[in-house]
Amino acid sequence: MNISSLPRSGKPGTALLLLLGLAPQVHAVDAIVLEVGEMRVAGIPVEAASARLDLLSDKQTRVTLSARAASLADPAGKLTDLTLVCTSPVIAEPRFGCDAGQLTGRGGPTGSIDAAMTAMMNTETGVTTFGGRGLKLAGTTATFDGRLDEKGWQVKGRTGTTTVEALRKFAAPWFELPKDITGDGKVLVEGSAADSGGGTVVDATLNLDAVTLTNEASTIVTDNLAAVVRLRARLNDADTALELNLTGKQGQVLVNPVLLDFGANPLELASRAILKGDLMTIESLRLTQADLIELTGAGSVNLAGEIPSVSGDFQLAKFQFPAAYTSYMQITLATTSVLSDLKTSGSLTGALAVRDNGITALRVSPQALELHDKKDRLHLSQVSGEVNWTPAGAANAPQSKLAWSKGGAYGLSGGAATIEFLAQGAGFHVTRPTKLPVFDGAIAIDTLALGNLDGDNMEVAFKGNVEPISMPLLAKAFGWPEFSGTLAASVPGVTLKDNVLTFQGNVESEVFGGRIVGSNIRMQDPLGRFPQFFADVRARDLDLGLLTRTFEVGSITGKLEVDVLGLELFAWSPTAFRARLATPKGDKSRHRISAKAVSSLSNVGGGGGGVVQALQSGVLRFFDAYSYDKLGITCMLVGDVCEMSGIEPAGVGYYIVKGAGVPRIDIIGSQGRVNWNQLLSSISTTEFSSATTE
Repeated sequence: MNISSLPRSGKPGTALLLLLGLAPQVHAVDAIVLEVGEMRVAGIPVEAASARLDLLSDKQTRVTLSARAASLADPAGKLTDLTLVCTSPVIAEPRFGCDAGQLTGRGGPTGSIDAAMTAMMNTETGVTTFGGRGLKLAGTTATFDGRLDEKGWQVKGRTGTTTVEALRKFAAPWFELPKDITGDGKVLVEGSAADSGGGTVVDATLNLDAVTLTNEASTIVTDNLAAVVRLRARLNDADTALELNLTGKQGQVLVNPVLLDFGANPLELASRAILKGDLMTIESLRLTQADLIELTGAGSVNLAGEIPSVSGDFQLAKFQFPAAYTSYMQITLATTSVLSDLKTSGSLTGALAVRDNGITALRVSPQALELHDKKDRLHLSQVSGEVNWTPAGAANAPQSKLAWSKGGAYGLSGGAATIEFLAQGAGFHVTRPTKLPVFDGAIAIDTLALGNLDGDNMEVAFKGNVEPISMPLLAKAFGWPEFSGTLAASVPGVTLKDNVLTFQGNVESEVFGGRIVGSNIRMQDPLGRFPQFFADVRARDLDLGLLTRTFEVGSITGKLEVDVLGLELFAWSPTAFRARLATPKGDKSRHRISAKAVSSLSNVGGGGGGVVQALQSGVLRFFDAYSYDKLGITCMLVGDVCEMSGIEPAGVGYYIVKGAGVPRIDIIGSQGRVNWNQLLSSISTTEFSSATTE
């Protein structure tokens, strides 16, 4: 029997009702088939629908419903070749349906449909409910339940546990990870979709466990990640409302240069946004990590260009150390010499304004911040204040101010200090004079400006003074032999430009009872691995007694003047200079030299062995010290060779020490060219009999 003259559209389930309603009245046929060209079931357009009732026996019937196509809203979309074979039909008016059936078809998110199915329609209420089991999906099976009525539809589903790789292949038509990201992990998906006439509402949750991923460059890495991602969306013709929630419970995530440890600092991210065309308006954003960060904000993302354009205002309520340093800062600072390995505590608060991917304002307020380099290259305690940054040229730029209770760097330490400054663009300059304490002195800053901080060609301008600092404290800090005196300097100007640091004026210090002046000081590539240093150094009225006691070369009394001109250092090792050390003309002080000092100076000239032998034999062995008229030595270093001479010629050699009185000791050098490293070694390894004293 074939019934084909029925209406082409009607109330939901018309074909099924007619078919099932006729079944009890017809007994002379084995099957009844009803075909409908077009119809709507719960508002869903159905094409080429048919219903077939097979009377298998007096007690057993079978219903087969089919359709060439059914058009559902996204994400289901258009389904084709739909067939529901019901082996347990229900005919109990007003309930008509199937307690056991198999649904097959093509299309939808899975590409094909093959699942155990139940369905029930109530003709009084117009409600159809359905459910499915065993639907193959992304390497696992899914269950789903749904409802249809005149107002709309809804469906809920849940997968079994699958893998990241299987889900990745399934989601490829709609979402694709970068191809160089590899790895795997466990995933469970659950969600729902509904449409009641106001647009489709989707609610999907991904439960991630033991997820380990990495890209080729290892700049994106997850390790044993456990997280829950929930996305809710309302889609309609005007716009799309989005709500995202992310919870990170364990494992680590690296998105270079940020490294997050969810085990130590669990993460909660919540955001609401509206997508209209290419513009996504972020109504709210909240990011928290326990004992680490609290960030809120709002803004927009323009998706029209190749690179999304971000604008917004964000508030940092908490940025807690030490987790803030290890998570958000340490990788970025790893290449710096001072900030790569810090012990930190305290916190920051702040605010950030962004317009079209550019920062237009930044405020950071440290609170009881402690920074201590583990190699003792930097330390700052109880840092507080406020740093305000604006782009270059911004009007009415706010002042910044930082203060700390004590600080220091590279062995130097000092007390409390305050600095006020402006930070704009890639520049920084101090707005009022200040002092940075160093031991018992200070560096007094009159002006300090830095420019091009975002490039390789940083510029610096400085003017100020070094207020007297005790040399014993400096010597101890730098590991030098301890000696008396002070370091002080008036610095008319220091500039760094084109990678050259230039001192305008002289740097002076008072040490060993005299004065040392450095002039023509400049440094090439001062922040690089191999800096070059240039200077002229002159010393006057040095007390040889103080000097020789400090460096343990034996005792010498008298005065000394020193000129080291054309000094050049490469990576802090000398490569060239013209040096002269000599007794000043007209020096009236007492001139005495010990036997040990005689031996040391003899090594410099190349005759050390013979002098030591002479000092330990004959009448000289009864003397510990000798008078001298004058002493001096010169060295012109070129490369690693020093061309030597003394205070005046002495036959085939040159006088290093010209004696006076009885017994008289002359030290005569014989070597004209000496290897620099050999010369240093000969001074430091002087052998002297234990019976000989100063």
